[in-house]
Amino acid sequence: MTRNATILLIEDHPIAAEILRNFISMHKPLCKVLWADNPEQALMCLKQEPVHLIITDLQIAPQQDSFAFLAVLNGWNPPIPIIAISDNHSEELPSMAGGITVLHKPIEFEVLIELIDTMTLAAQESVLNGVSLENFLQMIEQERKTCTLRIMSGYQTGYLYLSMGRLVDAKTGSLRQKEAVLAILGWPNCTISITEGGSAKPTMNLSLQSLLVEWCIFKDERDRSPSWLETV
Repeated sequence: MTRNATILLIEDHPIAAEILRNFISMHKPLCKVLWADNPEQALMCLKQEPVHLIITDLQIAPQQDSFAFLAVLNGWNPPIPIIAISDNHSEELPSMAGGITVLHKPIEFEVLIELIDTMTLAAQESVLNGVSLENFLQMIEQERKTCTLRIMSGYQTGYLYLSMGRLVDAKTGSLRQKEAVLAILGWPNCTISITEGGSAKPTMNLSLQSLLVEWCIFKDERDRSPSWLETV
């Protein structure tokens, strides 16, 4: 489930806006939906609070103005994912608005929900490259952070769930809990994606410091016998 994401809905038709707001609220109750009925109000919302996803109707202004406004949204800093809704199946968005996801009317609501999940999660992640996972975990424990880490190394992906600096769940492939953590710690050249907060059901409650000490022992064993610990 998408957690604590803020979505800005830009729609000048009150009934259409209400339908979309109710639909999103019903399927994503943890999402906050802001509504703006014109470009000026939308820009004011963006300046007042962080937004993780923009859903905008391309018909909120004359076509040329809509494309210009879309280009402004697409160039926002920091970048915000955008879903543009259009009733013209043949139109081509200008190159300056490239990379925007377009949904055509009538909207397929199942597709919309999938896009909300994918795009808000990506927007809430911070990505670290070239950082030691061991050192990063020690920092999380010291600062008592609650977050979800998505760890990627080559074709492998794993997840570490932390609450107040303690490890409460972990998974990669068929491995779970401590086995998953030990496997992930052994991956080379990791990319770490961080999402603030977390909603995983706790399956364990481990001190990262004691786990890292245990990992050092396991690593020595693995180095002496490379086949001792297999990853998936």
